[in-house]
Amino acid sequence: MSLIITVGLAIVILAIAAGLMARNRSIRALVIGLGLAAIPVGLYLTGVTDLTVNGIRSLVDWFQRTAFTTAVAWGLGLAIGGIVLFVIGILLPKGKGRAAAPQEQVAPTAGSDRLAQKKAQPSLAGKQAEQQTTPAAGRPAAQPQAKPAQQKGLDPEDAEIEALLKKRGIM
Repeated sequence: MSLIITVGLAIVILAIAAGLMARNRSIRALVIGLGLAAIPVGLYLTGVTDLTVNGIRSLVDWFQRTAFTTAVAWGLGLAIGGIVLFVIGILLPKGKGRAAAPQEQVAPTAGSDRLAQKKAQPSLAGKQAEQQTTPAAGRPAAQPQAKPAQQKGLDPEDAEIEALLKKRGIM
C-alpha cells in the first residue's frame, strides 16, 4: 500500500514540475520538481511512509471507536480553529502589530514653535561643537561662518538652525 502511495505521489509531483517547466520555459522548475519527487521515494526507503500510513490508519480507527459527543465536537472545532488561526498568522505580513494611524497635521503656534526650537537647540549646539572640535579623518575642522541670516532680521537661534540646514544641503 505504501509503495503505491509513494509511486503515485512521485508521479504527480513530476507531472506538476513538467507542466511548470513547459509553462515557464525554465529548467529551475524541473530541478525543483525532481527534488520534491525524490522526497517521497526517500521517505519510503527509510520506512517513514509505512509509519505515516499506519498512523493514518490508527487515527481512522480511533475516530471509529470514539463516541461523538458534544465535548468531542467542541474539541475538534477548537483544534481546527486553532490550526486555521495559526496558518492565517503565518501568512500575515510582518510588521507592526497594528496599522499606523495617520498623523494629524497641527499648525504650530508661535509659542510652541519657539519652545520646540529651544528644546532642540542644546542638542544641535552640542553636535556642532563636537564637529568643530573633532575633525573627521582627512577633513579640516569646520570653520565658523559669517551669519548673513542675522541681517535678514532672524533670531540667533533661527540663524544657527538655518546655517546647519544649509551646511547639510537641506536648504
